[in-house]
Amino acid sequence: MPARILPHLSNPRLAVYRAECGDPTDANVAALYAWQGELHAAWYEVLGYVEMMLRHSLDNALADWNVSNTFPGGGSREWLTNAARPLDSFKTKMAEDAKSCASRAAAQRAPTHPRSGASVTHDDLVAQLTFGNLTSLLLTKSNQLTHRKVKKTGRSGRENLWLNATINAFPHIDTEWPPGARGNTNDRKIDVGYYVGNTAENLRRLRNRVGHHEQTLNANHAARHDEALALARAIDPAAGAAITSLSSVPKVLAERPKS
Repeated sequence: MPARILPHLSNPRLAVYRAECGDPTDANVAALYAWQGELHAAWYEVLGYVEMMLRHSLDNALADWNVSNTFPGGGSREWLTNAARPLDSFKTKMAEDAKSCASRAAAQRAPTHPRSGASVTHDDLVAQLTFGNLTSLLLTKSNQLTHRKVKKTGRSGRENLWLNATINAFPHIDTEWPPGARGNTNDRKIDVGYYVGNTAENLRRLRNRVGHHEQTLNANHAARHDEALALARAIDPAAGAAITSLSSVPKVLAERPKS
């Protein structure tokens, strides 16, 4: 069956798979291609759950922070519509995109849909947030290098937001990454924040490659799997354990064809 797919793949695409095979026969190349499809299917399940958990937990953390904030824009749980600083400057573009997508989805509802004619809600906006939107709210190497405008606190706006809001999306962060002898200082929390954000960004990049059927033959799948489970456990250990039990990524990874 897999060999019959090969005529529909471009030569440059096939070349990558042939290079990975010690004996690049059509049968071996097809087996490797089919295996990667199975691995991506396994990943899609894991990454879907982790992205869902991250979206829900970040929404709750930011809503809790924003509703108690006394700065202009605060006082509301609907942080994508009204947000206090520094969140207001980070969320503008994603909020506009989410509103556009949510409005389009609402307009396309069938007359028989339970919410036909209903107005767009905050939950509708949150549902439209992409994995990239979520990682942009966290501390990552990318926004550290390109968007790090230091405030009076000596930290960037995202670093301040992490210390006061987004860190709360990971209530079990200290269990997953214990403070150790250094103590639970703000500097240590920020360092862990960058680790968490970069972990989420690693998963976002993998998810995009999986979603676009790109090859991931040389990706460090074992490390990414460990990161996905750690991120889930930092949000909710029980949910993390559930994802661990259902994940078939390690099993499929061990079954990579040898040729």
